[in-house]
Amino acid sequence: MLTIAAIILLATAIGAQAATVRAVVDRNQVMVGESLSLQVAIEGGDGDVDLSGLTDFKTVSRGSTSSYQMINGRTSRQMIYNYVLIPLKAGELTVPAIPVTLDGKIHYTVPIRIRVSKEPPVDSGQRDVYVSAAVSESSPWVGQQIVYTFQLFNAVQVAEAKFQAPEFEGFQAEELEDRKSYRTVVNGREFIVTEVRFILIPVKTGTLTIEPAVLQVGLLQRRGQQRPFAGMDAFFGRTEMTTRVLQTDPVTVMVDDLPPKPPDAVFSGLVGQFEISAVLDKTNVQVGDSTTLAVTVSGSGNIMDAAPPTIATPSDFKSYTDNPEESIRKEAAGYSGSKTFRTALVPVKAGDYHLDPVTLTYFDVDQGDYRTLSATTATIHVRPSETAATDIDVFRAEPDRVPSLKKRVEFTGRDILPLKTELEALQTGRRMPLSWFSLLLALPILVFAATRVLLRMTRKDETPGRIMAGRARQALKEACAPAAADNDFLTSLYRALVSAILGRMGAMGTSLTWSEARSRLLEIGWDAESADAAARLLEEIESFNYSGGILDADKRAGLLDRTRQAVRRLAP
Repeated sequence: MLTIAAIILLATAIGAQAATVRAVVDRNQVMVGESLSLQVAIEGGDGDVDLSGLTDFKTVSRGSTSSYQMINGRTSRQMIYNYVLIPLKAGELTVPAIPVTLDGKIHYTVPIRIRVSKEPPVDSGQRDVYVSAAVSESSPWVGQQIVYTFQLFNAVQVAEAKFQAPEFEGFQAEELEDRKSYRTVVNGREFIVTEVRFILIPVKTGTLTIEPAVLQVGLLQRRGQQRPFAGMDAFFGRTEMTTRVLQTDPVTVMVDDLPPKPPDAVFSGLVGQFEISAVLDKTNVQVGDSTTLAVTVSGSGNIMDAAPPTIATPSDFKSYTDNPEESIRKEAAGYSGSKTFRTALVPVKAGDYHLDPVTLTYFDVDQGDYRTLSATTATIHVRPSETAATDIDVFRAEPDRVPSLKKRVEFTGRDILPLKTELEALQTGRRMPLSWFSLLLALPILVFAATRVLLRMTRKDETPGRIMAGRARQALKEACAPAAADNDFLTSLYRALVSAILGRMGAMGTSLTWSEARSRLLEIGWDAESADAAARLLEEIESFNYSGGILDADKRAGLLDRTRQAVRRLAP
């Protein structure tokens, strides 16, 4: 009864306190693309926060926390909603009054002014991270391949990069699989450069604009200023991840139309640099034998669009075409490779035959004009068939006489098993017992039921808890690798502990702060001492990871053993 009375008094005290709302940011000056933290605190209740009025910012939710306080016998509850704001333009921006609905009433926060400045020039070396985009040729011909290159320059540690490629309207686009990474120096500062490249082929003429590419990336930075409502976080001086949205400038491409083709040429549709060759596998054959003519088109450009060339075969030959064989590569300069067309030629008359040259007309991008190539072949010497005297003549029906469709019945042989024609051959078989008949009827049902049970027993558990527990075990396995570097070792320990905590909660995720980890461990029933120990372990792992210090063997073994014990305790 005393417990129930205390709960009622606590609820009455909380309800009697007037609810208030306020909003604060961690800083008022940022650059375009940088992020700032927004916290909306609700004193004395819980409500719904409406951020639809923040049109000048992109908002990302970072969860919420709650706390209770008792001062001089009075209790209070505080609910804090955390957000990340990313300004979308430069200038004097305003976080407007944010409406918060509490118990059917709407409360408003105080507006906040944010000064957003433009980023310093790229070549100044003052940016920690930036992006750029360019094309290999800004004035291509229609059908000419060009390469679009997106570059990320970062001088600080980045994480959780999400790349959104442009639509490439007016182009055929395909991304190169290998992403290039190297180091460079800009104004005396070293940057890591990561390149993402696309092969583009313009399909229409005129001025085409490639929209900006967008990259959302997290920067790992150590905060010198305390966050609002930071609590114990400020004591540890932890490293935080700042979210930034970077975008390239639009790229303009002027696509020229191809000039009129020569009147006596058959344009193949190929644009680039190409060659053609024609080879016969045999030049001395007999009547009825076959020789194969292989025509190969090779080079760089839209080689995949190469069509079978026209082959003028003599009237005394029969020809049979085969499916083309292609070998096309995607390289840093674009598409290149070859396409081979094979035709089987069968002579029906002896003699010497000369094949007409095989021609190819393509547009040469270097010369800016059409170019016609030709490939000649050797003379084919056809000998009479050596079996001509014994060949079976084929007679055709006379024109005035319609051939008969009737066939004479011929004796083809005896059956291996003779037919029984006597009445004694017909005998009544033995009756099947009722038990066997019932078993045969029930067999499909039994097989179906057994299959369902087997599938249910072997079905993989895809619940969030099982998935995160599996990730925790895999991360621990990676941490146990003796050759793992300190950074990889600490990252694996962090993933193992976070995945185990979230898995026990039945939630998905990749990161937790030490205070969030402590709160979740208390929610699942851990005592305060154990929850504090696990939270300190998580904070210790993060501190070692971001400080860049070197771990000795004893320290690695201690961190691994403590993490393994925590993960085992959290295992479902």
